[in-house]
Amino acid sequence: MTVFALWMIAAVGASVFCLVRGVLDCRRGHYVWGVLGIASGLILAFMPIQTHAVKVDLPVEGQGPTPAPKPS
Repeated sequence: MTVFALWMIAAVGASVFCLVRGVLDCRRGHYVWGVLGIASGLILAFMPIQTHAVKVDLPVEGQGPTPAPKPS
């Protein structure tokens, strides 16, 4: 778990660095580099992270278990 936390800290740091560098480049007039830095920072920030997923299948209405037949 600690290795995962270290990778998360590194990813957040890289994302913040790209965003700050992109804003600074835009302020200096280097708009292409600024937009690329901001875009890469946002991509890093919103990248999905694989986690342990649990799948639960819920019955659809009308497709539940069939009732037992009634004795005649």
